[in-house]
Amino acid sequence: MAFFPSSGFHYHEVYSGGNRNGKSISLTFDDGPDPVLSPMILEVLKKYKIRAGFFLIGKRISGNEALVRQMSDYGHVIGNHSYSHTNLWDFRSSAKMAADMNKTSEAVKSVTGKKIHFFRPPFGVINPMVSGAVRKTGMKIVTWRFRSFDTTASSAEGLIEKTVKKVRPGDILLFHDSCRLTAGILEKLIVSLHERGLDFVPPDELLNLPAYE
Repeated sequence: MAFFPSSGFHYHEVYSGGNRNGKSISLTFDDGPDPVLSPMILEVLKKYKIRAGFFLIGKRISGNEALVRQMSDYGHVIGNHSYSHTNLWDFRSSAKMAADMNKTSEAVKSVTGKKIHFFRPPFGVINPMVSGAVRKTGMKIVTWRFRSFDTTASSAEGLIEKTVKKVRPGDILLFHDSCRLTAGILEKLIVSLHERGLDFVPPDELLNLPAYE
């Protein structure tokens, strides 16, 4: 049986956001690196001097090593989003999940020299096998408080309006750097959230947790 991260049913050390009393939020992106869209997103973040989090699928690192290195050099936090991201992920044993996760961590370390600590489960669900795999690897589960559903959004303006309306201080925001709609609206979204008085920090700073060993 699988549960969404916010339930805390199978695993209680799930980090989804920070202090509500400040003005900080954190942008995070799943499913990269994407050779076309990730560079577009990186350029927007660089323009506004924003450091974000990128939860990478390990099998997509090969051939995109320069892009992953650029993410790291820009100061973005790199996290683990599994190696395979298969639809059968939730049915694997904890040992197979741990091996999959370790494969991504090793791929990131070979490119950046950094041993990553943050893990975001595929599809955002946690079951006993995922919990066991996290314990085996010693990683920290980092999820979100605001899920954009950008991959299924039909309207750019609607997505911006929803995000600006619903995001609150302390939120980790979930988007995808494999989504063309997200790449297209990111600059306007950042400006709109700045106008609300919100500041952007990387997820390790928001959570006060080390992203690397």
